Amino acid sequence: MNIMDIVIRDGLGNWEVSEYDGYREPKCIIKVEDDYVITKVEVLGINREGITVKALNDNKLFIRTKDNNKNHLLIKELSAPATAKNSHAKHRNRLLMIRLLIKDVGIGDE
Repeated sequence: MNIMDIVIRDGLGNWEVSEYDGYREPKCIIKVEDDYVITKVEVLGINREGITVKALNDNKLFIRTKDNNKNHLLIKELSAPATAKNSHAKHRNRLLMIRLLIKDVGIGDE
């Protein structure tokens, strides 16, 4: 079993709406578990270098996967405001799993 960490970036950067052309939306599931928004995205045949994950404006998730034959783009509104800080994403067995910390939740605070 091969697990690869994926970097989650903040912000939209230089992405433009015109990049929608030629992209399809991948299958995904988004749910809230404990202090995290959990997203699972099907990424068949895409390697780690072809995956971009960004947290946008605390309430949207941007995922772009790209290789020679497949281009997918997913921009979804999250069910809770989330942050990329203390969050992580992993690519394993054709599935991208993203855990975004719900905003204003303290890790280890008592």
